[in-house]
Parts: sequence; structure tokens; C-alpha cells
Amino acid sequence: MHLFVQTLGFGVVTASIIAIGAIGFTVQFGLTNVLNLSYGSIMTVGAFVAYLTESVHINIWIGLLLGGVAGAVLTLFIGKTIFKYYASRGTGLFEMVMVTLALALFIEYGVDAVSRDQIYSITFPQGGVVTMGPLIFTVSQLVLVGIGIVVFLLVEGMLRLTRLGKALRAMAVDPRLARSCGIPTNRIVNATWVLSGFLCGAAGVVYVINSLSVSYTTGYDFLPTVLAAAILGGVGSPGGAVLASLVLGIVTELVAALGGSSYSTVAAFGVLVVVLLSKPSGVLNAASRKVELTV
Repeated sequence: MHLFVQTLGFGVVTASIIAIGAIGFTVQFGLTNVLNLSYGSIMTVGAFVAYLTESVHINIWIGLLLGGVAGAVLTLFIGKTIFKYYASRGTGLFEMVMVTLALALFIEYGVDAVSRDQIYSITFPQGGVVTMGPLIFTVSQLVLVGIGIVVFLLVEGMLRLTRLGKALRAMAVDPRLARSCGIPTNRIVNATWVLSGFLCGAAGVVYVINSLSVSYTTGYDFLPTVLAAAILGGVGSPGGAVLASLVLGIVTELVAALGGSSYSTVAAFGVLVVVLLSKPSGVLNAASRKVELTV
């Protein structure tokens, strides 16, 4: 029982980290219909920007901001050049997945070449211990949970309360109708690339703050769980992504606590497979309701 309670606490922390990446991914996928497998590599870039910031003795929280900005700039550049080029040539959904996979490998091994296949350590003070009933957290863990909550509230508020958010949701449902109604679709797509890219880079930074190390495989290791949370929560649903992240965070930490840390990611996909087997139509319909790429 004690093990389960402690696992629950670690699961909440892990869920907060997963949720930041999953929210960015689900917003991007929900609007553009691009299953962007280069998302993980962009997380790695954000993580390395934070590491470089920390290595020159600049506050890690500034590194978090810079990592998010790096992710936003890189995602916007990729979206408006590579993705837009292939979409203009009539590339289909599956072919675009292959394009994103190739791009992921290009970025990943580019980072590998620069970093020389090294694992770098990040120094981050864990702070004191905070006890909440049977749960025990460090101050840094509570800060990460707080960041996850703030990100969700800001994104959810933006989607529901601002003109940008309403336009984004309208385009996600029917981009052609949105264009015919006078919505500036190009600007909305640009804003989506920037938002999702910023969350992507920030997710990479938060991940390494928790793990205290970064390498060229950082995003590659983290991406499967982010994908599972985004798909399990429902395409285009930040709230669903958060709930799915909570489930996956607890499951992966429970598996790790039982001695199967190497199988924690497999466990996350196991949950996703169970959901797909029990209710396959929801995810499949969400992924296939549009036939065009909105880039």
C-alpha cells in the first residue's frame, strides 16, 4: 500500500511533464492533421538550449523560456517551409508522416554529431521535502506540477475565451468553411506552429530538469509517451491529454516501482492498445475526419 501511494505521487509529477508535451502535440495535430514525428527531436533541441544556458550559469528558468522559444522558432520554420512544400505538392497524410520521420532522424543525428554522443548533466537544486499526508515531494517536483497546471489553464483559457482560440477550434473542425467565413487561416496556422513548438521545447526542458541529464536521444525517449497521451486523450483535446497523461504517469511509475523501469514506456502503449481495442472508432474517426493538411 505504501508503495502504491508513493507511486501515485511520482505519477502526478511524471504526468505533469508528459502533459506539457501532449498538449502541444494534440493542438498541433488537431489543427494541421500532421502526425509530426519530429516533435521529439524538437524537444531535444529545446533541452540542449536549456543545457547550454545552464552551462554558462544562466538561471534554468530562463533556460526554460529560451528552450520554448527555440522550439517555437524551429517548428514555425519547419511548418512554413518543409511541411508547406510537401503539402503543396499533394502529399498525403501517410506520406507526410514519412517526411516527419525523416526530419526527426535528420535533427536527431545532427544533434548527435554536435554533442558527440555524450550524456550531459544538468545541475538543478531539488529544494526541501514537502509532505502532503502520505505523499512526499521535493520543492522542484511541486514546481514541475505547478508548471503543468499553469500550462493547461493558459492553453484551455486561450482556446475557449479568445478570438484566436475560437478561430483555431473552428479551423480544426472545418478549415474550408473557416476560410470562407473570413478567418485568417494562415495567421492561425502560424500561431499554432508557434504555440505547439513552444510547448514542445518547454516539455524537453522540463523533462531534463526532472531527469537531470540530456543527450541526443532525450526527445526520442520521451516522444512515445507523449504520443500515447495525445492519442489516448483525443485529438485536439488539451483536457483529454491531461487526463491521459495522469493515467500514463501513474501506470509508468507503478511499473517502474515494481522493478520494470525499462518497460515503463511499453506499459504506456499497453494502456493505449487496451483503449483502442475497446473503442477503436473514436481515435480512428478523429484521425481521419479531415483529408487535407492544413499547413
